[in-house]
Amino acid sequence: MNPSTPAWPIENVWISRSVAKVTVRAARDKPGVAADLFQLLSDLGINAEMILSGPASKGRVDVAFLVMESELPKVTAHYDEIVDAVDARDLQVDKKVALVVFLGTRAMSRTPGVAARVFSVLAEAGANIELISTSLDALCTVIREDRVDQVVEVVRERLNLEPEEGYYFEE
Repeated sequence: MNPSTPAWPIENVWISRSVAKVTVRAARDKPGVAADLFQLLSDLGINAEMILSGPASKGRVDVAFLVMESELPKVTAHYDEIVDAVDARDLQVDKKVALVVFLGTRAMSRTPGVAARVFSVLAEAGANIELISTSLDALCTVIREDRVDQVVEVVRERLNLEPEEGYYFEE
């Protein structure tokens, strides 16, 4: 797929270096656990974005999400409360990540090859994808923060787009 043709559905790339990845390890896997976790976070004034969970194994599941880096003190201050609420084994925080969002038209979800092209761009920049989430008009990825400058260069070269620093939900 040639990103310079009018059919190319990606229009913008947003990058945020001010996010952190939080992973709740081995939470119990049963109905209501996600509701309990995210209600607690809400009650604590913590906004979770890009929520993902992996396949369950032996009645346990990992749940990962992003928070703004400025919210990390709240997460760490309530470590025990968060872990206990979902009977998790651990909670891990990673501040050395970045969010790269490829935004476009709703045609993104109906255009073969978009994900492959985006993942090729990230690979060419040496960026390993840690988390992936898609919607009708966005492909969101979490990568190591130290690869962002290389991603910016490759996006400019391969997609003919100028990535914007700062996440579109930042104040």
